[in-house]
Amino acid sequence: MSERNVFEECPVYQSGRFCLKKMRMEDAEGLFQCYSNPKAAKYFNGDCCGDDFYYTEFSRFVKCMEFWESRYREKDFVRFTVVHQSTGKIAGMAEVCPSYKYSADGSCMGILRLDILPEYEDREDIQELMELLLAHVYEDFHVRSVIMKAQEDAWIRRSVLKGLYFVPAQDECSIPFKDYFIRY
Repeated sequence: MSERNVFEECPVYQSGRFCLKKMRMEDAEGLFQCYSNPKAAKYFNGDCCGDDFYYTEFSRFVKCMEFWESRYREKDFVRFTVVHQSTGKIAGMAEVCPSYKYSADGSCMGILRLDILPEYEDREDIQELMELLLAHVYEDFHVRSVIMKAQEDAWIRRSVLKGLYFVPAQDECSIPFKDYFIRY
């Protein structure tokens, strides 16, 4: 197991097309393009958050980012800005939240969110992003499993998750919400 503490020194993850780096306030304008996009918003996960994360006002979105920054300082979760490497364009954001909350066996699980612009909502990009995250999340976040929501109409995401050996989560853990999938 890695001795890395992502809350002291946040890693940067890179694949062929994407770079995931800790969210910075300087990313706000690029990220707002994702969080103000209604097509992207239909795949956002606001369960237990008290927010749907769809913003039409930039100032409200900046306040949300400030909250995300505070949660990183409190060692709650990491928000990664997803950057398309060849264009330098911000494609969206990924979050990893290590948690014991829904674990059936008392082990730490990683709650994963992937919020991306519609032009990246395709099999190739989602596959690459998920493989990149999965290559690091278990060791770097000290989790035994990863859980992610894929709504019923998110058939590309569901197909990618199935191909990466995710299974329906309700029988595997104590999550009270539908449309979650888990991988050990």
